[in-house]
Amino acid sequence: MSKSNRNQARLSNRVSLALLVAGCLLSLCASTPFALDSKNKSAAPPFDRAVRGDSVQTILAQVARRRPDLVMYIQETNRYCLINPRADAVPEPLMLSLQDAFYYDVSPICKHYAWKYLADWRTLMAKASRETFWGTSYLANRAHNYFGIRRQSKPWVCDAFKFCYTVIKDDPEPADFVIFADFESSLWMFIHTIYSNHYLQRLPDGGQRVHEAIQYERTYGIHYWQPTYYSILYAYQLTGLNYSDEELISTWSEHPINNLCADCTRQSDREWVQKIFITEQRARI
Repeated sequence: MSKSNRNQARLSNRVSLALLVAGCLLSLCASTPFALDSKNKSAAPPFDRAVRGDSVQTILAQVARRRPDLVMYIQETNRYCLINPRADAVPEPLMLSLQDAFYYDVSPICKHYAWKYLADWRTLMAKASRETFWGTSYLANRAHNYFGIRRQSKPWVCDAFKFCYTVIKDDPEPADFVIFADFESSLWMFIHTIYSNHYLQRLPDGGQRVHEAIQYERTYGIHYWQPTYYSILYAYQLTGLNYSDEELISTWSEHPINNLCADCTRQSDREWVQKIFITEQRARI
């Protein structure tokens, strides 16, 4: 065989080998679950597990890059929210990440306010989780309203605490929802909601452990452990046992005045408290 023929044969072999390798790589990419095409939007890279220091907004920002079809950007607050905040619309790995991130976001505040107001902290967090689907709803990220607090029938929210601005949202009819500065202020007003007179009547002691502190706060518009301009101080800390999860759930759940949630029952509220317990165990690992 001549020298030119040998060179041509080597070149042909190299081209064949390169085509074989390229074909294998294309076949591998087509079979991997990470491959993306216009017909398979769900085949995105898996979502990392949330770690301490992550927030719900951190996770949603990742979703915006990997699955932009799942989220929307709220210009008024520079935050993301899920377009469909429902369990059947979210991949399970993402669901677990959101649950853990929400735990990192709000559990310390829930624990602190539960201590100050003699409440079960998991019940407070469960209510926020349910109302906002783990902090991902539009209302939570547009108005920092984590408990679905409406302006209607709660004049004290504006009159005493100066949370007077609202945003209109269909639920299902248009309604004015209060805008808060952050999760903490929203939680504070939720505690005032469940410690309103018509709910306190359902507690075993009629709410005697907290009633006067709540009235103090509505009079002066501050926390009961804060002094007024006249140096009046109600108390540094309330005394007595915390109200249990069952006792708190019984205040609002299935109450005639609280009839906006069609599928909310005491049993379903208990299940959400259990979800918080499970999330707590996982997030602490």
